Amino acid sequence: MCGGGGGSDPKEQESKLALAQQAANALQRYGDVFVPLENQFIDDTQAMFADGASDQAMAAAQNQTSAIYEQGFNDMRGAQFQAGLDPMSGRAQGESNALREAQARGMGLAGSDAGLSYTDAAYQGLGNVIAMGQGLQTQAVAGNIDRMQSSLDRAGSAAKRDFQNSQSLASIAGTGAGMAAGYGLGGTG
Repeated sequence: MCGGGGGSDPKEQESKLALAQQAANALQRYGDVFVPLENQFIDDTQAMFADGASDQAMAAAQNQTSAIYEQGFNDMRGAQFQAGLDPMSGRAQGESNALREAQARGMGLAGSDAGLSYTDAAYQGLGNVIAMGQGLQTQAVAGNIDRMQSSLDRAGSAAKRDFQNSQSLASIAGTGAGMAAGYGLGGTG
C-alpha cells in the first residue's frame, strides 16, 4: 500500500486562503481610495482643455506681475517727491512712461509664460492619464506650484532690473526709502 494520494496539507490551504484574503483587501482598498482619486485627476485633466481654461492662469500671472510693478511705482513716486521733482516734469513723466512700458512688457511675458506652462501641464496630465490606464508609474502631482513660483520669480527679477534703472530711486538708494524700494521688489536693501 502506498498510503493513498489526494490528501493535502491543511496548513497549505490556510496560507493560500490568507494570501487570497490579503489580495482581496488590497483590491478593495485600491477601489475605495485610489480609483476616486484617479477619476478626479482625469476630470481635472480634461477640464484643463476647456475653452478659456488657460486664460485664468494667464490673467493671474499678469495680475501678480502688475502688483509687483505697482509697488515699485509707489516707491518711485515717493523718491521723486523726496528729490523735489515735479511729477509733471519731462523727467518724471519720461521715467514713468518707460516703467509703464516695462510693466506692460512684463505682464505680457508673464501671461504668455503662464499660458505655455499651463498647456504643458495639461499635456503632461494627459500623458499621466494614459500611463495610469496602462498601469505605469506617473508624475501626476508634479509642479503646478513650482511653475507658478518660477514665473513670479522671473517677473520679480525683471521688475527689479527695470526699477534699478529709475533715476529717482537711484538718487536715494542710500536712504531708508531706497532700501524700502529695493525690499519691495524682492531685494534685501
